[in-house]
Amino acid sequence: MLNLSNMDVHNKVVNAFAPEISICPRCGAWSPRNEIRSRYYWEANLHHVSVTEVRAGCYLCPDCPPGEQWFTLLPADFRTKRQYTVLSHQILVDIVKKHRMSVEEAAAFGRNILHLEKLDATTLLEWVRNAGETVDTSTRMKESVEAFSGEMALDEVYDAGWYQLKAMDPLNGIELAWKLERGNPSEDDVRSFLLELKANGFEPQLVVTDGSLLYPAVIAEVWPGARHQRCVFHFIKQVNSDLGKTFWKAYNSLPKPPKRTRGRPKRRGRPRTDNLKKENRCKVKKARFLFLKRDSRLTDKERKVLDEAIELCSPLGTLRSFVVKLHELFGPSTRTAEIAEERRQAILANPEFTALESLSKAVNRLRDNDLFIRLTRYLDFEDADKTSNHVERENREFRNRQKSHYRMRSPRSLRALLDLLLVRRPVPQQPRKLRKKAGGVTITEEVRQAA
Repeated sequence: MLNLSNMDVHNKVVNAFAPEISICPRCGAWSPRNEIRSRYYWEANLHHVSVTEVRAGCYLCPDCPPGEQWFTLLPADFRTKRQYTVLSHQILVDIVKKHRMSVEEAAAFGRNILHLEKLDATTLLEWVRNAGETVDTSTRMKESVEAFSGEMALDEVYDAGWYQLKAMDPLNGIELAWKLERGNPSEDDVRSFLLELKANGFEPQLVVTDGSLLYPAVIAEVWPGARHQRCVFHFIKQVNSDLGKTFWKAYNSLPKPPKRTRGRPKRRGRPRTDNLKKENRCKVKKARFLFLKRDSRLTDKERKVLDEAIELCSPLGTLRSFVVKLHELFGPSTRTAEIAEERRQAILANPEFTALESLSKAVNRLRDNDLFIRLTRYLDFEDADKTSNHVERENREFRNRQKSHYRMRSPRSLRALLDLLLVRRPVPQQPRKLRKKAGGVTITEEVRQAA
């Protein structure tokens, strides 16, 4: 019990309802009231230290075994094991859950700002664990199944010997489920995860993943009617990596300034050709990131820098033209699979692209018919998301949290944190649904049959 004699605190008294007899919460027997006792609770307050005294009835059950006979009738706001109110629990757990604070930082915030002077990080960690363990995951799963759009994004993340598989609904922005295990995931692990999702009622029409080999065969096995969408963002990222190497080959083809010879330098005022070569190489180097940028996102200043670099280095003009065509291929103006196939064939037939040997790797990625089919599955739907970025962002947030939540390493702590993150976004009242385009066989299926 708290000792308030040497503390300058704001004390509030709450008289709880205490009838003469009450039902035992353990066995249901009617029990007489033995006495009225006071219990003290720290209460979060921005202005001063605040303690609430709760006067509640204590009862002695006649039927329970010795040692389990006593129980107390407390108001709902004070039914906690520790000497803190339920509201104080919720405030501190929300700080950890929503604002990415570590339990140490949140406990310090509670002591310094909320005037919970005795709050320890270990106590708060226990609150977080208890809050995660009390999450009603079964009800959340039912709500998610009812609101499910029909599109699912899958991804995995690794953390200090653990791996986590995660499924998300990108159209509604809600997390569907997670799986946490030791080691590295295999196809069997992915299969068990997807089978569990299927058993709960998820039947996706479109499943989006990155380039990992863990998913394609398992998705076809578990959901044979679902279409597998390869993430366009990750594909373009791979191509950009190829083009980055191509840029440096073009850059190294520029004439290099010769080494200065020993002896007396030239008179001042006379231009030096080696300085001009240095300046040209610097101008081209400044465009090493700009040539990969979408045309609509270039500023006037960046466009000028890029144009100067292309004038000085002609292969860079071919690279830039390829980038523009690639973004056009997967851009908003490509509304059907037929248009996508036409634009792909135009890229593959372009003699400038095929003549540049350093572009061959990027061009060959587009030659892969099976890959291109999976890259353009989103075009079979009106409102499908073509990337797995939603679930990627969730995994990045988890990694960022783990940099501060360094106490969250035990299985119990990790599972509690993942359950809290699972329900931090509410299921929308009017969820979006995936809409399939009207029509018959798509051009991508014709390409598959021809291949």
